[in-house]
This record gives sequence, structure tokens and C-alpha cells, in this order.
Amino acid sequence: MVPESLSRFLAKGRKPFPFTLLLLLAAAFPGMSQEPCDCQRQEVINLCYLSIENYCDEDLLTFNCEYSLDGGFMAPGLVEKLLNGQNFGQNGLAGCGVQLKKLPLITGVETMESCDCDIVFVGQFPAATEFGTTDLSISHVPDAILESVREWSRLCESNLVIVTQAEANPWGYITENENENPNSPVGEVSISIFDGPFGSLSNFQQGGSFQGVFTQVPPTGAEILAEDALGRPTVVLDAATNDIILADVGILCSGGAGEVSFGGSILNNNDILACNLFALGCRIAEGLVFSDVVAEICPGDSTLLPGGNFASQPGRYLDTLLAANGCDSIIETEVRVVEIDTVLFSPPLCEGDGFSIVLNGNTYDVNNPEGEEVLLDEAGCDSVVQVSLFFAPHSFDTIRASACRGDGFSVNVGGVEYNEGNPFGQETLANQYGCDSVVTIDLYFEPQDTTIRDFEACAGEQVDVDGLAYEAGTITPISLPVSDGCDSVVLIRVAAKPLPEVDVDSVLEITLGQPFAFDVGLAPGQQPQWAPAGALTCIGCPNPGLLPGQFPERVQLAVVGDNGCAANYEIALRYICNPYIPNAFSPNGDGRNDRFQAYINCPVEEVRLEVYDRWGGRVFQSESAEDGWDGLVRGKPAPVGVYVYTLAFMENGQEKVISGEVNLLR
Repeated sequence: MVPESLSRFLAKGRKPFPFTLLLLLAAAFPGMSQEPCDCQRQEVINLCYLSIENYCDEDLLTFNCEYSLDGGFMAPGLVEKLLNGQNFGQNGLAGCGVQLKKLPLITGVETMESCDCDIVFVGQFPAATEFGTTDLSISHVPDAILESVREWSRLCESNLVIVTQAEANPWGYITENENENPNSPVGEVSISIFDGPFGSLSNFQQGGSFQGVFTQVPPTGAEILAEDALGRPTVVLDAATNDIILADVGILCSGGAGEVSFGGSILNNNDILACNLFALGCRIAEGLVFSDVVAEICPGDSTLLPGGNFASQPGRYLDTLLAANGCDSIIETEVRVVEIDTVLFSPPLCEGDGFSIVLNGNTYDVNNPEGEEVLLDEAGCDSVVQVSLFFAPHSFDTIRASACRGDGFSVNVGGVEYNEGNPFGQETLANQYGCDSVVTIDLYFEPQDTTIRDFEACAGEQVDVDGLAYEAGTITPISLPVSDGCDSVVLIRVAAKPLPEVDVDSVLEITLGQPFAFDVGLAPGQQPQWAPAGALTCIGCPNPGLLPGQFPERVQLAVVGDNGCAANYEIALRYICNPYIPNAFSPNGDGRNDRFQAYINCPVEEVRLEVYDRWGGRVFQSESAEDGWDGLVRGKPAPVGVYVYTLAFMENGQEKVISGEVNLLR
């Protein structure tokens, strides 16, 4: 049977990401290529691991050979705890012993089979970049070897792999260095690494310079076991292989890479987390089966649990049985008590419509509007229905109004417009209860006098009349009260004088180094005014040019016509640069032409200069126009000869690239 401490692995539900994970950890993945295996309860679990002897990058031996069970970040901490018989032994807390097996160089699934592995711990082996640094997004372990480990996991449901970071790429996971501490349980999960035989913890911290989260999971889905402070997954159980995937190997490390303590004792949260995780791995490797059952009962009833007991109260009940494969099967039954429904039945009803309803043989209508009935709901439980019918009366209303003729008065009733040309009618609407509401419309229009006053102003401007401003091109009625009848209406009519029309491009491109002058084609009698004055050769002439060294983003032009009206225009300027790039330089220290650089005399952004040798190797890169190549490569003089360069920069929001050759002389 399962030790009582193992029951703490079961939480109150599950949280899938991004697809729902099936509920059985060892026997409920239909459609998978895994085969059901016999129960493998055994006193010692063979924990195989990839060794630093086979998979470390010799160029980075001191940087990437610490994250295996025989590496410096795990051997003095995690390994000591796994080999401590009080933790993992015949009388240990985990209920299983652990025997470490160093895998030889993997040539296929047969390697794990020949070593009689129950669990394979992959570890982390980052690759080296061309610049002699580590790249944590690429594993130094070949993909073919990782695929063999994954294929071994799929051979049997109890074959377990613990894999992390870039080594998890073949499983379909992408990890990024974006974790926000603390890392916490997700709430509803089918298993828990936060509660186990080694204790409980509410959260844990990732350590080291890399702290990972999963930004991609495979389409087959995964169940989240832990997430960071922003809700991104950091530890998951893979749905396709039943493997445990870690976003950061530092969860299991000691020293500067993690918080696991040295020695075989359990001293902190990360110790509890690491040992709970491997204790869970032991149970998965032994073929333990988890499943969920939901039972709904009516108040006062009970349900038979899988273990033979009855439950009448809501809650979660655990039963440990023997599964078909001979392994322990832990069944969690959630008992839900269905509440008795109380329904208020009050639909919108109208007097005289003849509405009625029959419940349990009793008729409810306008003469019998209220009562109480007991029915069965969808769950088969009693449901008390309170019947309360309200019958609303029909209503009648009249809209009467008077207005002056020509003022545009109207009312809309039921989508019908009533105005001076349609003053009378009747509409049937629905009142607040949905019953008929008959509305009668009666409008009267009285006559009124009208006077017109004419003015003029330039288009877009206003004219002042009796202290009020009126827009050019508008007609505004003003009502003047009289002693009887309708008001006398005065129409203020303001004619709009046209603005001068000038053919002006809103955007101009100026190629630096070539003659340029503005040319807008002014008509006779039109007077220009240009701005800004500090950037132009003149402000009152028709065709000004730009002053040297001036690069305004925009210029403004005001044109006054022969009627005194002015039109304003704005021209956006875009500058086309022609940088000067020499075709030779001599870095001999004589103070002349010692550096190769681009000379740019106009506003550009994101400058990038790159130089390559004849074999395509990059020998220089700069992101500044002033920072040129001094002819050195890794601190040594480059050979005399021809080199290829590319100059890229952003000009007017678009990237421009210039390439050519430069001759290095001595």
C-alpha cells in the first residue's frame, strides 16, 4: 500500500497549460505510443544520469560541466540527499531507495534498457558559441541522443525522464530567462511537488544568473506543477511522455547556481522541493496510478466510495486500491451536494392574453396567479418552485405639442417621424411590461417672420455680428421674441471668400549635395511667407533654399491671395544622404588615414558598419559613424589586402544598406 505521507502529493484539482492534461499519471494517456507495464514496486530505484565525461564541451570545461549528478553544483548537495538512507532508503521518508548509475555514451534506447534504468536525469550541458561563451538556449548533447532518451520514456508509462532548459527542446518546450520569483503552486493540480514526504512549502526561489520560464509547450499539452509570480509555468508534467520538465536546472543546484544545501540533511525550502520532486519520480517510476471521480448527491443522501465506505458530506475522499497493472491506484472522489433550487416564475404577461401554465396538474392564470410546487431538477433532487404571475394592463397616451413653422420641430414615435408635413397619427408600442401602449400624436405649427443679414469672411475664419462669432460659409437662424405668435427669425448668412490655391507637396525628398530650392508655382498677386527663418535663405521670396548645415523636419508656407485671404501649408522634409566612404586606408600610426570609417553629414539613425575579410569572416563591427576600424583583429594587425564592408542606417524610417570594398595598406 502507499505510505500515508504520499497522500500529500494529491492537491485539489489540476491546472492545464495550454491543453487539459489527462488525470492518470501512469495509465490514462489514450492514443500515446507508451505501453502499459507491470507494477514495478521495488526497494531500490535505478536513477541513471548523463555524465560530464561524455557530454561536456572541452572548450568550456569550467563553465558547463557543473549541472549533472557528477558535477560540482549537484554532487555535494542533491546527490548527498539522494544517497542518504534516511531520505531515500528502506526506512527513508520517500518510501524508496535510490541507486545512481552513470550512463555510457548513449547509442539508442538500448543503452537505457541495458542499464535497467527506472529514471533518467538528463542535466544541463550548454553549448559553446563562436566567441567562447555559453549559449543556454542550445544543448551540447546531440538531438539524436535526446530523442533516444525521449523514445525510451515513451516505451513504458513508468519510464520517467527529468529534463530541463535547452535539453527539453526535443520534448517541444522553449525556455527563456524571464522568471519572476517567487515560484508557487498553481492551486488545482492532480499532483504536488509542494507537499510530499519531505514536508510542505508555499513557494520557492530560483537562483543563479539564469532563471527560466516556459514560453512554449508542445501541442500535446502539459500540467503545470509550479508557476512564477507572473503566472508563467516553471515546472510541468508532460502529457505525451509523463516526464517532469524543469524550466531552470538551478532548482536542484547548490552553490552560486541554486539554494539546495550541502550535505545529506533537509534544511530549507529548496531541499524539500528537490527531494519531494524525486520522491514523486520514484512513485511514477513504480507505476503509481492517480484518478479523479466526481459524485453528486441530493441533500441527506450518500454515495458509495471506491473503497467501500459511504460519504454524505461534501469534500474530497482518498481511496487506495490495486490497479489492473498490479500497482497502487489512488482514487480521489469529490462529493458535491446538489442545492435545492428555488425558482421565482414571473414572465411578462398582459391582461386579456389568456396566458396559463400547468404544474403538477394545477393551473396558474390571471384568476390563480400565485402558488408553490415541488418538482425534480436535472440532478433528480427536489426543487421548490415559487409561482408568482403578474398581469400588466394595456396603456394609452397622447402627445400634443405646438411649434413654429419652419423651425424643424419633430417627434419620433415608434420609428415614425411626425413633423410639419406629418402632424397627426397613432402608433401602437410595447410598454415596460411588453403589453400594448397606444400613443396618439397631435402637432400644431404656427407661422413666423424671417429676415436675412449677409456678411463675408475668408474660408475657415469667423465674422463678428453683434458680439457673436459666425463661421464663414454658414447660415445661422436667430430667434427674436415678439409679443404674440412665433418668434421672428433673423438669418445670419456669412459667405466664404476662397483661399488662394497653391500646388504644394506635403512631403519633399532632398538629396544632400545637389542644388535644391522650393518651387510651389505661385500665381500673380500671391504673396508667400516661409518659416523657419533661421533655416532658409529668404522668407518672402517664392523659391527659397536651405542654409548650409540646416535640416529642419518641416517648413511652413503662408500664401496671401489678392482678396486678402491666406492659406497655410506645411511641408515635411526627408533627407537622402550620400555618405562618403573611402576605398583605402593605411593604419600605420602616421596620423593620416589611420582608420576606416563612414563620413555622414546628415541626420540618420541606427548606424551599423561591418567589415569582412575575403573568407567572409567579420573582422570589425561598429554602431557609431565616428567609431572606425583601426586595422586590428583581436588586437593584432590585419593583413594587407582588400576587405568588404557594409554600411547600414535608418533613413526616413527605412533601412538603407551600402556595400563596397576597401583596400588596407601599410
